[in-house]
Amino acid sequence: MMLVAFRGPPPHARPMMLGEAAALMQGGPVPTGSWTVTRYRSDPPPLMEPGQMEDRGMAAQIAGLLGARPSDVRVLREQPPMRMADPDRKLWPQPGPDRMMLHGSVLLARHIGDGWQVVQARQGANLRWYAITLSLMAGIFILLLLPAYWVARRITQPIRRLAEGAATERPERADPLPLTGPPEVRAVGAAYNHMRARIADYLNERTAMLVAIAHDLRTPMTRLSFRLEALPDGPRAKAQADVEEMRAMVTDLLDFMRGQGDAAAHVRIDLSAIVETLADDLADIGQDVTVTRSARAVIRGDAIALRRCVANLVENAVRYGGSARIALAIVGGRVTVAVEDDGPGVPPDAIERLCEPFYRGEASRNRETGGVGLGLAIARRIADDHGGRLDFANRTEGGLRASVTLPLERQG
Repeated sequence: MMLVAFRGPPPHARPMMLGEAAALMQGGPVPTGSWTVTRYRSDPPPLMEPGQMEDRGMAAQIAGLLGARPSDVRVLREQPPMRMADPDRKLWPQPGPDRMMLHGSVLLARHIGDGWQVVQARQGANLRWYAITLSLMAGIFILLLLPAYWVARRITQPIRRLAEGAATERPERADPLPLTGPPEVRAVGAAYNHMRARIADYLNERTAMLVAIAHDLRTPMTRLSFRLEALPDGPRAKAQADVEEMRAMVTDLLDFMRGQGDAAAHVRIDLSAIVETLADDLADIGQDVTVTRSARAVIRGDAIALRRCVANLVENAVRYGGSARIALAIVGGRVTVAVEDDGPGVPPDAIERLCEPFYRGEASRNRETGGVGLGLAIARRIADDHGGRLDFANRTEGGLRASVTLPLERQG
């Protein structure tokens, strides 16, 4: 619209009638419109410039209106771009002064005394037309903007839901996407739902297989423990330690894989009571665990799972740092349980991998120092199941800070 409207010249502004031109030469007001008028006196008669022509017919009409001789009035106006001969022009009715008009740039001169009174008038752009056109365009744009925005949102809403569903942490647990929108978007949504169902089936099969294998390993390990009783004391103690390590690995694996299934029902619990009770229990068995800050934080969750989550973080801090300090803080609508230690910390490039299953920050495979590599993975899964997150950061004074953030229960 703007290209069509402003590419070509605007409509002509209001022209000047011969009566107004005569009044202008007598000192009258400037005609209405976009005319710019300059008055001055000249001793010699005004000369015709290139691109101008002298219109004796208009000069005679103006002279008649002024009561002057036609030779005392001169009219110089812009020359038309093209003049076409018309053999029948003499037969046309001659227009009167009230119908003759002046356009563009016009120079009017009248001989008075020993000089010439000159009036130079120039017609400007049709600013009123520009103002009306721009106002109409702006109004149309505003009127169309809101409907266009609403239509665009309606079209992109299924795509946005698809993007949000694909970005979820556990898409196999999410609800199927509603199949709405254009046919192409519905086809993509159906393909995504089918893919999500296949992923969920694959994970369930894998979980069931690993749980069955880990469960079946307990029986031969129990038989092996009985048979080790016949060994001498020295070899028997070492063999029993290996069996206990295998049993602990199987137990951790079962806990991790069983956590992939449906979570227990969430109830209203006080997280501070769980943290303080856990710290007291660990302190009673000789571990250096203290609560430095606590606050009542009511959340909805599984008390056993949350205790396991915090316990894994505390055991990790005691294993690598020798002690654990627990601080519970409430900010906004969320509660954060931070566990700090004085250990060596973790390389920055390894922080993101701490929650990977079977990843161990300690390079050796020593059970006493490195564990199995599932404790933090279990803690992250529990935090995710409760709508929270698990973060790690190295402390500036040394050591590692592990923080689990959970949403508080909403008050009705």
